[in-house]
Amino acid sequence: MGIKDYVSMSLAVIKDFRVIATVIMMVLVIEFAKFIASYRKRPKRPKVKKVKAPKEAPAPKAEKEEAAAESES
Repeated sequence: MGIKDYVSMSLAVIKDFRVIATVIMMVLVIEFAKFIASYRKRPKRPKVKKVKAPKEAPAPKAEKEEAAAESES
């Protein structure tokens, strides 16, 4: 057998549909195994509680502070 025969036999094997299907399936299996091996679970995002707007300060408090400041002077 010469090199010419080896080349033609190799091309016939590579062109066979069973070889092509096997190669495709093995690539998918390897990629899936790689995904599983390198998988890292991401931490859950902390839930952010919405802050309610504070109610307005009562007006008498502000008046008392002003009155106290005036009486001190």
